[in-house]
Amino acid sequence: MELTETYTGNYAPDDARRREADGTDAASFADLYVRSRDDIYRAVLVTVRDPHRAEDAVQEAFARAYADWDRVSVHPNPVGWVARVALNHATSLWRRLRRESAEPPSALVAPDDERPMDPLLIRAVWRLPRRQRQVVALRILLDQSIDQTAQSLGMAPGTVRAHLHRALRSLREQLERAGHDTTGVTP
Repeated sequence: MELTETYTGNYAPDDARRREADGTDAASFADLYVRSRDDIYRAVLVTVRDPHRAEDAVQEAFARAYADWDRVSVHPNPVGWVARVALNHATSLWRRLRRESAEPPSALVAPDDERPMDPLLIRAVWRLPRRQRQVVALRILLDQSIDQTAQSLGMAPGTVRAHLHRALRSLREQLERAGHDTTGVTP
């Protein structure tokens, strides 16, 4: 499955029971979940601007990853796969609801996370166009490479670089207007 395709797999409870019986796949999935859930949540939150939708999307993406763990576990970028599924799910929800939150949530931390994000920076990111928010979320928050980000978003690496450049330039301008020192920050 390409990362740009919508996930259409079916949940197979018998497969899940078999995986639970042997334990190895469940352990590797649990490791991925613990290692990446908060970062993926933050990446989706920055993109969709609604903590409830972000949490729902991340939970759905991990459920789909577990249901299809045989394929996801051998994927070259399982974190990117889960992030892309979460972003697709959040986008589908948005299309149904046709609204986005105008202000960031009061708590800018992932569930069970102790690393809050700067509210000024989050507001600045939320002012970016959707594609730029997605690139910032995957490239910076999830520390994905340009190629991984491009693959996850279904665009060329050059397009990712252009979106990232524009986003960083816009963020720097917003932070300068707010009186923050951006010396040493390159667009």
